[in-house]
Amino acid sequence: MKLCIAFIFLQICTYALAGAEKDDIAVRASVDKKTIFIGDRIKYIIEVRSKKNIEVEFPKFQDDKIGSFDIKNTGISTKSAIFGSRLFSNWYYITIYSPGKPLIPSVEVRCREKTQKDWALKKTEPIGIIVESFLAKENKLLDIKDIKGPIHFYQVSWAIVIGALIILSSCVLLVVIYKKNKSAPVKLPHETALEELEAIKGELATGGNVKEYYTKVSDCIRQYIERAFKIKAPEMTTEEFLSSLKNSSSLSLSQKDLLKVFLNACDLVKFAKYMPPRPEIDTIFVAAKNFIEETKDVTHV
Repeated sequence: MKLCIAFIFLQICTYALAGAEKDDIAVRASVDKKTIFIGDRIKYIIEVRSKKNIEVEFPKFQDDKIGSFDIKNTGISTKSAIFGSRLFSNWYYITIYSPGKPLIPSVEVRCREKTQKDWALKKTEPIGIIVESFLAKENKLLDIKDIKGPIHFYQVSWAIVIGALIILSSCVLLVVIYKKNKSAPVKLPHETALEELEAIKGELATGGNVKEYYTKVSDCIRQYIERAFKIKAPEMTTEEFLSSLKNSSSLSLSQKDLLKVFLNACDLVKFAKYMPPRPEIDTIFVAAKNFIEETKDVTHV
């Protein structure tokens, strides 16, 4: 019985070794995820399994790009595998700033035995990736309402208009008198934030820079939250800032989610290469204004 088991084990080892000799070099590529948001990083790995006497040369990418993907970081490792073979691994952290379904292209790896002069080429298979936009599924942000039609001249009630002008003139006069006798009252956080937001929008309309616009809108919302919630966090990252509000009972879960999506979308433009289309630029303004309106009654955490 023992001789029979030993014979079977020997046969298995013989076939395994024969298989390893037959397939000297195996090359494959893989990723840690195939669906990402714009700016997320993918770990792309090229692996080569070969005999010990094989030399491997991984591809060199021009301009730190693999197809339409930007290379952010890279590394290489070599491990010993079973039956005297070795496993070469070269990994890359890559990202992309446009939504769609891009392909990580096939790449060539050069291999040869140490005793040979010529290189053999081995190709990886291309890998499809799905890239989604941050705001694509946030339909609740896209609530820009249609413009109402104009009022015709004959529909205007002139008695009401004249009365309103008289009241308005009286109010202006009272305000002027009041300002002479007393300094202007301190504005509430939401009033200041809304005024700043409109001013930022006006700067963009007169030829302002989109990246600067996103930075100012993001800073406006952060400063509003700092004033309303009495938080002093000028040096916090977005992640730290959101974490400081995590346990706040003054904000609903949906408001916290809206704030997270909003700040992450702003960071993508501020710190990455993403250039948003016009509808997303308008959406960011609407999202910021809605957040202020929904939370304007909050005065403390």
